[in-house]
Amino acid sequence: MARERGPRVGILGGGQLGWMMVLEGRRLGISFGVLDPDAGAPAARIADRAFRPGEGAELASWSDVVTYEFENAEAEAAEIAEAAGKLRPGLRPLLAKRNRLLEKRLFVELGIPTADFRPAGSPREVEEFLSSAGSAVVKALGGGYDGKGVRFLRNPGDAASIPWGYPVLVEEMVDVREEISVIVARSKSGEEVVYPAAENHNAGGILLYSIAPARDAEAVEAASRAAVRLARSMDYVGVLAVEFLVSADGRVLANEFAPRVHNTGHWSLCGAATSQFENHLRAILDMPLGSTEILRPTGIVNILGISRDELPVRDILSVPGARLWWYGKAEARPGRKMGHACVVAGSDEELRRRLRELMAAIYGDFPPSAAASVGAGALESEISHLSRSADA
Repeated sequence: MARERGPRVGILGGGQLGWMMVLEGRRLGISFGVLDPDAGAPAARIADRAFRPGEGAELASWSDVVTYEFENAEAEAAEIAEAAGKLRPGLRPLLAKRNRLLEKRLFVELGIPTADFRPAGSPREVEEFLSSAGSAVVKALGGGYDGKGVRFLRNPGDAASIPWGYPVLVEEMVDVREEISVIVARSKSGEEVVYPAAENHNAGGILLYSIAPARDAEAVEAASRAAVRLARSMDYVGVLAVEFLVSADGRVLANEFAPRVHNTGHWSLCGAATSQFENHLRAILDMPLGSTEILRPTGIVNILGISRDELPVRDILSVPGARLWWYGKAEARPGRKMGHACVVAGSDEELRRRLRELMAAIYGDFPPSAAASVGAGALESEISHLSRSADA
């Protein structure tokens, strides 16, 4: 008697996001094929099938649906899966995300507020923006993540030194009060659920820690409405993450979106009724979506640039409510996300205290590896912020 075959999901990209997707999907009886140039990539190591670049047709044929876990997935494989009617989310959000100007224009078309921006084809055009605004954020059009392809300018003379060349996107430098992110899951049938928003804290353009739920209810409501509008406009299928900047004067501005599961949603692995990874799989397979109810106040701390040998596992697990995810990457480099720790608590105040303990457990007295990753000053500032907010 032949064994019944469960769903097969192909993943373009074998990083930690795909790895967590595979782990969550095993409970649903899903088989996984992963396409990545590195056979030792986290998701490729635990997949049922590993595919190499150029094998997009084989992956699409083997899979019932194909998804991607990062924006720079192999374009040819994505196009093959789209042509086969199997790519979820489809090509539209992927292409929009790969060009920051298209991404910003999409927000504008939908009436979603964003920072003032314009394309610039030369240093002179950037200098003209600076002369009126006094400061600017300059971004490579090709996109990026973890602070890549972004420069903050206050001196017009710096416009000539942009390392990636022109054209670029030049934006208003917002006086940011806080950053929040909203995650929406939407199925092929149009069912949609929204996760409680998270409050994000970055160091050097890299997410250092995140807290759910975010405190600012008014900003969260506006951001959640905008995220749902964006998902519907693209007839989106899967998990969509949207990051917003809340300005000092109260504006809620869409900063960027990610057409995939996202670091700011990792809290859902231990703090939500259904994780973002499980709901992404349910959505792309057109299964009923799970509850996004938050079970307890939850936070994560990213482990940046620290090797497994350096990791103080006992100290991390000694923090009440803490759990550890280690991605198994081969090499620790400054700023590289090697894993994350999640912690839950009974109240927001208790959570912030535990996050402070978790930060201290991971980064200690700011050893050289940690300082190279996020900067000792950034660590000191964020631990100080947690101390103040926990006592507020």
